[in-house]
Amino acid sequence: MMIMEDVVARGADPRDSTRPMSIEQVANGVRGLARMHSRFWGERLDAHATLGWLEPFVAFDGMQYAPLHIAYDRLGGTVPAEITALSGTELFIDIWARYIGTLTGSPKAPPTLLHGDPHIGNTYVLPDDDVGFLDWQMARRGNWSLDLGYFLQGALTIEDRRRGERDLLAEYRGALDLPADEMPTVDEVWLRYRASVAHGLAIWMATASGGDAWQSAEISLALAQRYAVAFVDLETRSALDAIA
Repeated sequence: MMIMEDVVARGADPRDSTRPMSIEQVANGVRGLARMHSRFWGERLDAHATLGWLEPFVAFDGMQYAPLHIAYDRLGGTVPAEITALSGTELFIDIWARYIGTLTGSPKAPPTLLHGDPHIGNTYVLPDDDVGFLDWQMARRGNWSLDLGYFLQGALTIEDRRRGERDLLAEYRGALDLPADEMPTVDEVWLRYRASVAHGLAIWMATASGGDAWQSAEISLALAQRYAVAFVDLETRSALDAIA
């Protein structure tokens, strides 16, 4: 038996990329992610026997076969030329799979409970501007950066992301309830956040390449544009090199 709540009945406003959030709403969302991540950070995750079934977040096969030319044709000149020059192997293997490989297996990247798919289409905003997350079927264990970057970079317009991301990362770090020796540094948060664009870019380029099978064109293209611009703005390739 599956029991579900109708969140709209308590005033929730489900969102998607055509209705981006304000910086203040995203701040509430990143603080919520920080509270969840703190509770399951590092060894705390293994202490919850009921979560023993959680698998690590690993790269899944098949992404490299997405017909990227379809997405590039649909996007036209709305994304940087650096993006449309990427081949499937470059985007999905050299960039995306490489980033996903940094999420597990390193003492410098302690795992936590990840929502795993916190794009704006899996969120809702309550009347007090608090933010909730829907659709937990991709829950995994791995580095916190996937949830933080994927949510933040897609939930805001490009302009608001550029204007607010540094402060929003400070909000996330400030909401982590961790001892000092486990707290990621400001520089580490910034570096891993920059690298995390690899995930959003790959997922939404693949989605946009599939026509309207999974999401409407309006939703897919808006997210592809946001992650594409963030990839260039944040110099994601160099961030991946620095982590490696």
